[in-house]
Amino acid sequence: MKKLSAFVVAFIFLSIQPASAVEVLPQPFFNYLGSKYLGGPGVILIDQSTNEIVYQSGAEKPRTPASVLKVFTTAAIALTLDPETTFQTAIYKTDKKGVFVIWGDNDPWITSNSKYRTANNRAYMPTLIKAAFESDKKLKKINLIYKGVNNSDIYYAKKALKRKSSVAYKPLSRNVEVESLITERIASITSPPLHKMIRFSLLYSDNVLSQRLAMLATGRNGYPLTKSGLNSMILEKISALGVDTTGLSFIDGSGLDRKNKVSAVTVSQLLLKVKTDPRLKSIYDHLPISGESGTLISRYRETAPQAVGLIRAKTGSIKGVVSLAGFATSGEKEYVFVVLADEVGRTRSSQNSARKAIDRMLGTITKPPVIGITPPTPESTPFTTAQ
Repeated sequence: MKKLSAFVVAFIFLSIQPASAVEVLPQPFFNYLGSKYLGGPGVILIDQSTNEIVYQSGAEKPRTPASVLKVFTTAAIALTLDPETTFQTAIYKTDKKGVFVIWGDNDPWITSNSKYRTANNRAYMPTLIKAAFESDKKLKKINLIYKGVNNSDIYYAKKALKRKSSVAYKPLSRNVEVESLITERIASITSPPLHKMIRFSLLYSDNVLSQRLAMLATGRNGYPLTKSGLNSMILEKISALGVDTTGLSFIDGSGLDRKNKVSAVTVSQLLLKVKTDPRLKSIYDHLPISGESGTLISRYRETAPQAVGLIRAKTGSIKGVVSLAGFATSGEKEYVFVVLADEVGRTRSSQNSARKAIDRMLGTITKPPVIGITPPTPESTPFTTAQ
């Protein structure tokens, strides 16, 4: 009799519950989610059209996001500057022979690494220093005073030109105006528009560029250029969108530090804003696409071929962490999803297994778009910067 009563109570309880995730999602979804390689991740799945949470597990716990954090970095800079903003760095003569001034806008795109210049058409700092020597063939040594450029770019520019001993450099004193020193401009480099930097940062998960975009946003919003300043800036910008930032704590703008923490709930709320806020359009547009572009170009083709071209997401991976967050097309629906697995194994094999589990899990819910719904468009190859 007791067993019968318990059965009746259970039946009544189930009868009054709303449609559960088990009824909406296929069983294989949960099989892959339960993979030992994922280690109990923070997961949330939302119907983007209704904002209804379809499924969540461990989603409120702050976790290490790895490069999924770059969605926050790019959102912060997109909310700070116009997407068409460009940055210029120039070198000038002074009234003193052999003394030059490099003056810039803290261009995040500039580099002194010849590998990056060649592969990605980056603006190249050594070009400016070389122009100083070419302006006077008699110069054997020059002194550089700089403002609005990164110390490391000057240092590595010297190394790239193999002029370690013939270039002395120091930052401009705060109480000295650049205009009072410069005479003739010798050469300059202009960056591509900001939205193209956002594209590159997301598509190829560029850590240096992302960090520089984060610090640029930090400074432009009046915060000190420190870890705490960066964190305060992110909190301000993301909170202003109406996103719940409970538990969010960032150490850097790239996602490399394991001490970075954010919940899957917070990531999902930002992604919903990315889809609807026109200021954040470039983020949605430039997320990698499954099996077709960026850091997702080699994924899904074998693990879940039915999902190729149907997932647009930011990847993340550092030791012990595998993450993925973005949008999945499922017929007439588009899901916002977040998977933060920060307790996976630290070997390459275990991380690869975790990625496969995530890909296959999402592959169980993707479907070709219904006629009239525009599927994701693959990104093209890297662009050329003006010099």
